[in-house]
Amino acid sequence: MDQPRSNPLSSVVRPVIHVTLIRDGVPELTLKFRDRFRIGNSDECDVLLEDTDVSAVHAEVFFEKGSWWLKDLSGKGETYINGQPIDIAELDGETQVLFGMGGQVLVLDVRAMPHHVLTKAVRQAFRANGYVPVGEYRMATHRLLHRFLHQQAKKYGWIIGVLVIFGAGAAGYAYIKHQQVAKLQGLAQDVFYQMKDYELELARLEQQNAARGDTSSNATLQNSRSKLSELNASYDKYIGELGVYKEGMDEGDRTILHVARVFGECELTMPPDFVGEVKRYIGLWKLSNRLTRSLERAETLGFTRRIARALEDEHMPPQFFFLALQESEFDSNAIGPETQFGIAKGMWQFIPSTAVEYGLRTGPLKEFPRADPRDERHRVDKANQAAAKYIRDIYNTEAQASGLLVMASYNWGHNAVRKLVRQLPENPRERNFWKFLTAFRGKIPKQTYDYVFMIFSAACIGENPEVFGFSFPKPLRNSAE
Repeated sequence: MDQPRSNPLSSVVRPVIHVTLIRDGVPELTLKFRDRFRIGNSDECDVLLEDTDVSAVHAEVFFEKGSWWLKDLSGKGETYINGQPIDIAELDGETQVLFGMGGQVLVLDVRAMPHHVLTKAVRQAFRANGYVPVGEYRMATHRLLHRFLHQQAKKYGWIIGVLVIFGAGAAGYAYIKHQQVAKLQGLAQDVFYQMKDYELELARLEQQNAARGDTSSNATLQNSRSKLSELNASYDKYIGELGVYKEGMDEGDRTILHVARVFGECELTMPPDFVGEVKRYIGLWKLSNRLTRSLERAETLGFTRRIARALEDEHMPPQFFFLALQESEFDSNAIGPETQFGIAKGMWQFIPSTAVEYGLRTGPLKEFPRADPRDERHRVDKANQAAAKYIRDIYNTEAQASGLLVMASYNWGHNAVRKLVRQLPENPRERNFWKFLTAFRGKIPKQTYDYVFMIFSAACIGENPEVFGFSFPKPLRNSAE
């Protein structure tokens, strides 16, 4: 953890720090401070952010030993610089800070000025240009406004009156509108996670009935699936009212949001840097013909539809098709490296123990790094069915209906990731890929991080190839999705 330390700037006058509010990527308002100030959504804060994802007193900025410092006060570690949660950080130059997982963005800009330059005239110029110490900021603003209104009242009294009334009305309307949007977002999230809870409960009932061979409750299960569809429609309605997929938005951004939803992640709680990170991995796919070559193999051998059908039979998104691409490039004879768990084989790279658990017979060559025609891991349809069931089980248990968390579990090892995942509360609102990234970013192996983003970015390309600069047809164009 960084701590305030000696800095050559200690011989320089305390620099002004500029605080700019960014909304929808556009700078809206800039304030200047020279003294300690607090940021949050309560009136006691000097920088007020009216956002439900921002804590009452979320952070504090102070000057110590020649440097400006930002300290998180949220108690949740939800102050982010460059996507990384911080406890305390030294500010240097221009720094973009996110307050809350889906909260407001501020740009904190530190500009130092040598002491000898700060003559009386310069300090007067600072005030003339709007700078006042934070302790005087609110009083000075009120005093200047009062003086201006008093001087102009006689000449423009009626105009000022109208403007003041209009301004108050506009401010009131903006506040009400903001509250309405916040409430709508809350309702949408409630419906989404209610839908995920319902989905998990439904999956458990289906598995119990299948294990008992009970078909008497099939009608009840079908009605439950209808209820799930109704919740899904309600969420879609909220998303439409909130303008998440607004008209004129970048088609690539739209596709990325859609694919996240397909994999069971909520668009409204997505980290602000997620779309940009996905686009970075899409760029990596463009550096070789690996994606095009693998998809051509799957299409030529008839694997695409067979994999999608196996996934759909287990009520899993057919987009998990791209997991097999990352594992083996759709090579049914693929052989993995030797590990302490044995040698992974086949298109889905099952290790021997997992293969047996999901009904696949391993051959007499299971301990040797070569293909074995008697090993069912190499038999496409049987391996597809086993993989679909394995994905379904992870999705319905540890991953809590989070598709991206399924990918992490599949790569990292179901047992290895379980220890970390179980530290998160057992509900979809708190146990999902977004929360997983935040809680364990420093512990997630780079291999697993890359694995998830390579699969997800490939799925985005597959959803809309032309938008991302690829010329092949949509691989899953004939699937139910």
